[in-house]
Amino acid sequence: MNLPISGRMAWSEETLQAAGASEKVTATSYDEVPYASYPFPQTHPSHLAVIATLFGLQPPPVQHCRVLELGCAAGGNLLPMAEALPQSSFVGVDLSARQIADGQRILQALGLANVRLVHASILDVDRSWGQFDYIICHGVYSWVPDRVREKILAICAEQLSPQGVAYISYNTYPGWHMRGMIRDMMRYHALRFTTPGEQIRQARALLDFLAQATRIDGGPYATLLRMELEHLRQQADHYLYHEHLEEVNEPVYFHEFIAAAQRHGLNYLGDAQITTMLSSNFPYEVQQALQIIAPDQIQSEQYLDFVRNRMFRETLLVRGEVQPDWTVQPGRIDNLHVCTHRRVVDESGDVRSTTTVQYRSKSGMVVATSQPTLKAAFRILGEEWPGTLPFADLVARVTERLGQPPEQVRTPLAVQILHVYLSSDLMELHALPIPRVPVTERPQALRSLRVRLELGENGGANRRHEVFRPNPFDSVLIPLLDGTRTKPELLEELTRRAARGLLLLPGEASPSSDLEGIRTRLAPLLEEALQRLADASVLVA
Repeated sequence: MNLPISGRMAWSEETLQAAGASEKVTATSYDEVPYASYPFPQTHPSHLAVIATLFGLQPPPVQHCRVLELGCAAGGNLLPMAEALPQSSFVGVDLSARQIADGQRILQALGLANVRLVHASILDVDRSWGQFDYIICHGVYSWVPDRVREKILAICAEQLSPQGVAYISYNTYPGWHMRGMIRDMMRYHALRFTTPGEQIRQARALLDFLAQATRIDGGPYATLLRMELEHLRQQADHYLYHEHLEEVNEPVYFHEFIAAAQRHGLNYLGDAQITTMLSSNFPYEVQQALQIIAPDQIQSEQYLDFVRNRMFRETLLVRGEVQPDWTVQPGRIDNLHVCTHRRVVDESGDVRSTTTVQYRSKSGMVVATSQPTLKAAFRILGEEWPGTLPFADLVARVTERLGQPPEQVRTPLAVQILHVYLSSDLMELHALPIPRVPVTERPQALRSLRVRLELGENGGANRRHEVFRPNPFDSVLIPLLDGTRTKPELLEELTRRAARGLLLLPGEASPSSDLEGIRTRLAPLLEEALQRLADASVLVA
């Protein structure tokens, strides 16, 4: 994973034995080295509900749901959900007193009444906490001892609502064999030192030594080693410390995880990254071989892990009596919301023609199509970005643009959208709408983002539940966007701050006293920034 994983808790067997099965422990390695707490879009109930819907289930309505996060850290994932879903309720639990205290500080500033952050052990969670429609456990399972892993699955089995969905992520083999080898090397060297800071420095020193020692070796071992070293050298200290220097980090094979879940009466629903479930992204010969050696979905995905050398999984589970249908039907997107963030290679011409057009995603994936229905959909959704459109509304607008009857558009368009969604990151499906919010005369930014910036953090979640990191100019602007200031008033406030040296304009090394000159330079910068924030799903109506 390139992004750090939030919510990990360091639990050694000795710590648990000293604390007892239900006693709240007040000192963990996460108190010494807090883990950065981020939003993760793939854990959002809206995303989990989409996967469940595509596989034939009727997940609980996201607008009115109960969510439990096991290992919530400082609430970076949970609090933005609570802000966006005021009619839903949220509970987060974490063993680190410091991280819960950090989250409580933000929660108090937000004033949300629909979320609780609890300093407790996962072992404390029992049926008295009630049932939950969505249970999230991101970056915990591999980093805790066996009995805590069993408890995580027990909570999902006993406290998931009838059609609820549980999300559990974990390190997996075969990919982690290589990474685990490097972890062993770093622990051997770094744990001879006493403090976390020194251990992190020594771990990095070892990485540099290994990179230097293998720089002229072109063999497979040295090549793999350098790839892993390059990945780790780019990671933050907290990631390196908790991923590689903690006492517990136990990867499992996918089939082993599923077997453990089934022992608790849980069924496999799918992967949060749905594209990884498909063999159709591989050559025909690979697909044919998988049909012979892997007769079911679980076996197929295990063999795909072998092929990919997979290191990390995000598995979705449901109760044992729920049986997913993995033959995705076009009609299942009827009540979903669609959007795309695409860059067009060439979209000139009439969408009704059969000219091929290429679309490129943010990650660089390219989809080419000559289908008028899909080209019209891409063009319409591009006009709505960063908002979504209900599929029914999209069908109506495509019908109008092409001049065709709805019955000739609905099913072909559904098939085309599903194909793009399942094979690339170019099309998104959501269970909830995301409105397109233009720049208004009194712009307003998300309160959670404003609060985090006011508290000295360097970013937060946007309305798409993605990590948003503002540039220096936006970091000054966003806390001012509380809906009370007009654009001229914002310009005056920014001018005052620039004159006082609280905001440096591009190309300036020191503040200027020329207020009119500052104002003239700031005016276009303000307009550009506001549009940038609207495009980034940061503004609210």
